[in-house]
Amino acid sequence: MKEIYRKSSIFAFIGGTGMILFCILYYFIWYEGFSVNGNILFEIGISGLAAIGAGVYFKYAYEKMVDLEVVENVRDMETIGELILKRVPSLLPKLYHVDRNGQPLFQIHPTTGWISRWLLCFRPFEKGILFPVEYDISSMDGRPMATIHIKNNVKQFTLTLKKPDGTDIGRYIQQLSKSAMKNRGTLYHADGTVWRKIKAKNMAGDIDVIDEEGNRTAFYRYGLFPYATLPAFQSTSHHEHVRFGAQISSEEKLAYVMIFFFWLDGEG
Repeated sequence: MKEIYRKSSIFAFIGGTGMILFCILYYFIWYEGFSVNGNILFEIGISGLAAIGAGVYFKYAYEKMVDLEVVENVRDMETIGELILKRVPSLLPKLYHVDRNGQPLFQIHPTTGWISRWLLCFRPFEKGILFPVEYDISSMDGRPMATIHIKNNVKQFTLTLKKPDGTDIGRYIQQLSKSAMKNRGTLYHADGTVWRKIKAKNMAGDIDVIDEEGNRTAFYRYGLFPYATLPAFQSTSHHEHVRFGAQISSEEKLAYVMIFFFWLDGEG
């Protein structure tokens, strides 16, 4: 979380400074009077000051955090029982999965060399609209754990989870016509057999995934968060928390990571 706060501070300072400089330029070139076009100057100026204020806030937040012992890079999911999903301020979409102390365990980022990679700077393309996209799940030192392939053919989203060698692990299909109000879909094994039926409980996206025996294999929560008072999370109010059932495999955990990444609304 310290790294996320640091990058949030940098992005906020850059954005705020850019808006203030634009206001100065606007004043000398286009400004005619407050009653004519002063509202633009006022709104951008206030937004710039707010962004700079946010930069100061996050700078204080990361400077206040104590450096913890570095977590060994995770290369499999076997020992992981829960995750907190945190979007990293970046031009390209990037997500850290951190533990209860805010220490990053692994990351999701666009696949290097993927032809559509830099188009992902534009948010509408992040979920495979117009062309398929790929993301790597990797340890913090860059070692691959899996790859996510997302395709949207207008009628449905298809997410394919692959091992680093390209072998399919599973596929998640979400019909657009059936998930307009609440996310829902089906997770399949690589051989096409049904793995899990997955459905959000409400509009906020809360999920409980139950297996055939009635045991909970995973849950995803947006809002209620048990670690909100810990130092790592006090400076942000948006938390997405995942907990896994003790009985599920590493591959099933990765499949849920893929689905919850897809559902992430990107505001965190």
